Amino acid sequence: MTILFAARIFGLPQAEYVLGIAVMVMGFALGYVAFFNKKNKREKWEVYLLIPIFLFSIVDLILDYVLSFDFRSTAIVGPYVLLYYVGLWGLIGYSFRFDKKWGFLTLATYFMNMVLSVLAHYV
Repeated sequence: MTILFAARIFGLPQAEYVLGIAVMVMGFALGYVAFFNKKNKREKWEVYLLIPIFLFSIVDLILDYVLSFDFRSTAIVGPYVLLYYVGLWGLIGYSFRFDKKWGFLTLATYFMNMVLSVLAHYV
């Protein structure tokens, strides 16, 4: 997502589109990981922490790619952004569950993402 926001800042809509698809594919892959964790009876948190980002990928697919609906200027954007950040927080928690090093790396990319998303909003 960090690179996607950078593409938005630099005015590269085609790169943003392709990166959005790549992010969605990764979200669906994380949904599969959650399913795999559930199937193999891993701890609940290893399933639950991935569900929000998977749900975000589904919502993003429907709104941005299937309906091609400009929802970012409507009231729908609030729940959309909330789901996005809950998904990111889930990824941070998931990475900390396995290794602190990966947790801090994920946390650092989260803050880079925050800075770039604010810049993308105001540029």
